Amino acid sequence: MPAPDDSLGLGIETGGTGSRWCLSAPSGVILARGEMEPMTGHVFTQAERDRVSGIFTRLASELAGIGRPSAIIAGVTGLGPESAVRAVFCAILATAFGCPEEKILVVDDMWLGYRARFAPGEGIIVYSGTGSIGYHLAADGDIIRAGGRGVLIDDGGSATWIAAEALRRLLRREDEAPGAGWESALGHALAQALGGASWDAVRTHVYGGDRGSLGLLARAVATAGDAGDTLAAEIFTQAGEELARLALALRARVGSRPVALCGRAATLSPLIAQRFQALVTPPARLDAAQVDVPACAAGLACELARSDENRR
Repeated sequence: MPAPDDSLGLGIETGGTGSRWCLSAPSGVILARGEMEPMTGHVFTQAERDRVSGIFTRLASELAGIGRPSAIIAGVTGLGPESAVRAVFCAILATAFGCPEEKILVVDDMWLGYRARFAPGEGIIVYSGTGSIGYHLAADGDIIRAGGRGVLIDDGGSATWIAAEALRRLLRREDEAPGAGWESALGHALAQALGGASWDAVRTHVYGGDRGSLGLLARAVATAGDAGDTLAAEIFTQAGEELARLALALRARVGSRPVALCGRAATLSPLIAQRFQALVTPPARLDAAQVDVPACAAGLACELARSDENRR
């Protein structure tokens, strides 16, 4: 394996529906970027660890002709503050890329998302993706969270919550008046995504998949919302309220700092941001475009490559 290039940093952002990476030079020039399979911090079985190891081994092979990074920063979704998974990911990355473990920083994906938008202590982010969370990184490195407890407990305002809420309301309408739910714009959009307008189609998709596959149904809810479906509009308005609750909870704890609403699920309908901004005053900042988190991670990795003081 060739020696690492002492000027290159690799940034990785994992997720439940997909993962992204970026290889950067210290000047900020991006040498390569791409996407790879979904992965989370739930590497609790040997089979899952082997799967993740295979993904990174293939990426290392792809980058062999471009340059091998000497430092890596990976933002991994699903990591707890004291998660032992950090060490597992660090070891996998070190083996795949031949990179010293002291030059690998594994953080939770929200830490990375925060650093792409604010300096430590500066603001609050409310993220709505597959799940949802409110997050503040204090100047001293402490992490203060609201929500982020997973779809089985909450994750209000997330893609998974939007999809589950749409299915719940549609199926209750079916209970009361068979056909009324599936014949609506929301019902037609969901049926197309599910491959059928039946409880069997719902059950197979929801219980035969994972939270990522459930969250993808939120796109069908957005399609119905664009078509003027009133039920979809109600769901998106409530999603804005759920996300605003996270911002307000953190402001009560850390003060009236700037708030950024981010994540792809927050852009499914303008009703989400409208309701969010109506409740969060002073007004929140909305990401005009998706912030390039992998590029931010790659830039931080370049700094880590040149210093031993960046580790947390």
